[in-house]
Amino acid sequence: MSREAVSDFLHAVEHSQRVRHAAASCRSDNELIALANQLGFLVNQADLNQDSRDSAITQWFEISRITSSFQSPPT
Repeated sequence: MSREAVSDFLHAVEHSQRVRHAAASCRSDNELIALANQLGFLVNQADLNQDSRDSAITQWFEISRITSSFQSPPT
């Protein structure tokens, strides 16, 4: 239901061999969402879409020259 739920699910995938194996066997977003829900993570298609967009924007800013103008001065 939120980006936090997606993040928590991804954390579980990264840190649990069982969950990682189950996620790797998913063949569609629907199967992945069903797995997340079975494990208690309230994830839906909109969350996956939003996470994908947010990640793309973050990646763009990381490689863009614009980022330096938005960064706080070093302390």
